[in-house]
Amino acid sequence: MSISDNSIESQFIDQFCDYVSFKNNLTQNTIIAYKSDLKIFLSWISNNNNKFCDVDRVVINNYLASRLDSGVSVSTIQRIITCIKSFYLFLYENNFIQSNPAQLIDNPKKRRKLPIIISENEIEALLSCPNTGTSSGMRDKCILELLYSSGLRISELLNIKVNQITHDKSFLKIKGKGGKERLVPIGSSAMSSLLTYIDTYRCNIKNINNIEMLFIKETGTVISRQECWKMIKKYASASNINKKISPHNLRHAFATHLLNNGADLRTVQMLLGHASLSTTQIYTHIAKDRLVKFHQKYHPRG
Repeated sequence: MSISDNSIESQFIDQFCDYVSFKNNLTQNTIIAYKSDLKIFLSWISNNNNKFCDVDRVVINNYLASRLDSGVSVSTIQRIITCIKSFYLFLYENNFIQSNPAQLIDNPKKRRKLPIIISENEIEALLSCPNTGTSSGMRDKCILELLYSSGLRISELLNIKVNQITHDKSFLKIKGKGGKERLVPIGSSAMSSLLTYIDTYRCNIKNINNIEMLFIKETGTVISRQECWKMIKKYASASNINKKISPHNLRHAFATHLLNNGADLRTVQMLLGHASLSTTQIYTHIAKDRLVKFHQKYHPRG
């Protein structure tokens, strides 16, 4: 059986993903993305009459160019490059190939893009939009409140189990990227919505005692990321917010509003669960920009 057979390729992909998952402590979402990236890459190589074990730098660059031409974002290209480079390094270090064709592949520079920020007034309009007289509306209200109050990633929120709420109902025990745990405070408004959702609506779902997940549909099934995204888009439209709003924008708003109201950067870093302070610093650019505009507007020599 040759090294280029599909079954062998699949074995290498699985071995690589197991290896890189353990070595770099990657999330399940990243591993799924890597598997998809490699399958598309190897399919492209095969369709262009190449064997993945025999490609050179030119072939890999041609593939990346074809992905860029198809409209793939720079951030996705960066992930694909990281994946391909790691894959070929794995093959080389384990003596499956004689040389590493991806060694000199460069990452494109990613333009620093400031996130879309929702104003405090827009947040108020968004949070008041769900119909809390219905079970789904109360659940949606609670989701929106927690995303903004606690700055959660959507994956963190949708994976919350009831036992992750502390006994005094004031904190959430969150498992973030790389399995890192952190305690996140729940604001008073979010806490009120959370208690109402749990005690008045969630408790009425069939077989609820056998369900660990906090946020579920009336059928007892877990809410998907896509459903949550559509829900937020619906309420943003109903609130006349003319911006492309996603769950992550509420996390951005959480960080920016904290900084605008005097929070220090390291505290915000801890609340967000960022491993590096530099990741959090993008929000200071937004806060500083608003300070400059404020100074220009109100200072006599601004």
